[in-house]
Amino acid sequence: MRLLWLIAALLLLASGVQHFEKPRPALWVEVHDLSPGYATMPLERLLDITGGRAERVVVFVIPRRGGVEPISEYPEFVDFLRRLEDRGVEVGAHGLTHRGFEFLTTREGAAELTAAVRREFRRAGFEPRVFSPPRYLVSPQALEQLSWEYHQVYLLDGVVCSGGFLPYYTREFTAGREQRLLMPLARLSLLLTRSEVYRLSVHMAYLNNESLRFLQEFLSWAGFEAESRSCDEELAAGEALRMEPPPQVRGVKRNAYALLYAANMYTATGEERYRAMAERYASYLLTRQEEGGGWREAEGEATSSYALLESAAATWALSQAYTSGAIAGGEVEAGIRRGGDALLRRTELLTFFGCNFGLRPNAIGFAALGLEKAAEAAQLMGEPLRAEDYRRKAVEVGECLLKMQLRSGAWYDGPYRLPWYSWRSVSAWYQGMALSGVAAAYAAAPPGERLGFRESAERGAGFLERMRRGDGGYYGVLHANGTPAGDGSIMVLQAYAIAESFGLRFGCGALNYTASGVKNWDANYAFAVSQFLANARVRDERDEHRRAPC
Repeated sequence: MRLLWLIAALLLLASGVQHFEKPRPALWVEVHDLSPGYATMPLERLLDITGGRAERVVVFVIPRRGGVEPISEYPEFVDFLRRLEDRGVEVGAHGLTHRGFEFLTTREGAAELTAAVRREFRRAGFEPRVFSPPRYLVSPQALEQLSWEYHQVYLLDGVVCSGGFLPYYTREFTAGREQRLLMPLARLSLLLTRSEVYRLSVHMAYLNNESLRFLQEFLSWAGFEAESRSCDEELAAGEALRMEPPPQVRGVKRNAYALLYAANMYTATGEERYRAMAERYASYLLTRQEEGGGWREAEGEATSSYALLESAAATWALSQAYTSGAIAGGEVEAGIRRGGDALLRRTELLTFFGCNFGLRPNAIGFAALGLEKAAEAAQLMGEPLRAEDYRRKAVEVGECLLKMQLRSGAWYDGPYRLPWYSWRSVSAWYQGMALSGVAAAYAAAPPGERLGFRESAERGAGFLERMRRGDGGYYGVLHANGTPAGDGSIMVLQAYAIAESFGLRFGCGALNYTASGVKNWDANYAFAVSQFLANARVRDERDEHRRAPC
């Protein structure tokens, strides 16, 4: 009885909540049981409601419902599916006939079923890459076959994909009638979500005016927004070409940024001249790597934070250029290993002392960035254990950044945490470098454990937006007395470019402003615009193959 009272109290609490203040996960919407027998108008209304809110929408189509409705024989329905694809909706397969428990079968039986599924979809002109077994029921043997044939398999408790298992549980609150009774439960489920993704399922049989009103009210209350901020890719491309580095670049950090530029341009264009450019800057870095694996800048202050910045930037650049295919070879791989291991040793001391070792948030942010990129390179080298060590430490370093972040979303400027950032100035440069590290930790964290990093990145970007000027640029420093000064536009642009490369999109604020203001080669700016260009190329390739990130 006490348990019932507790559940009732929680439901009342959820129903009384007016503002959703916990970090918002990304919204994935799944529509089940689509087939020629259903009217399409309710689904179109659902897409209008989720437009601009859902990061991903999948419709699961029954290719031969009941064994008597082959989709290839309904041309109007096939045209409708094509229009859905034009709107960015993923068309997936939902069993073969949806009768009985067809995928509670052997692997051989599943192979026969999926062959029939593919034949029917191909007759209709489709090649689905995602699958959901009817009623989420599937035997372990059948799941093995489905995982081999499809890029993603949607289950009740998660999504199986080529990258492993994403522990994203799905919810459904559309009952068709008496929807208002489910609102407290829907709100409570969102409040209790700890994953970075919130899956919301809808069945065609329950799509009507009442359920659609319910969904609209729920999504408005939750404040879901899709990460759809776009950039002027034509402007970014023009600026990237204009910002080509000079043949001779002095200093570790500048050569690291020049190498990143060359690698990004190779990713974006595939032109061989960028490989030659990348090899030149990589050679500079490799010949200046210290025996212990780190780097120290030839000029500048040699403090602990500064030395860590050099090592992190160089390791990051070599790793990203290696994974892009711009550079290769045993010497490069050895340099990445030395650099990654050196970062691992440096940050072991940092995390051992609970992130209070005196390093600044900017250096720590770049350490997380270097570790995550080194992990990508180690994975490509065929060293999964080393990659796992790097990613584990990148997450720990990211957690240090979470502890250092202030309530305003800012990171302080200085080696020690202060109770109020108003004691010290806060710069856009420190903000951008810390934000980059949080984005790297977001990518390094296991699925289902990323929500804290997403929240931190959004708060950091929110603070940067409060430093935006009316002319489109960003102030560089917020002084202790509250007055802003200087220009931090390039670092904001760089931070947003790095965040987008890890799947967190905040747009490309300051692009127009910096494009009009930067006349000569600037290392950070050249990297930022080339990274946006590479991000667009990678995103286009992913969309072309209809591969959502796993």
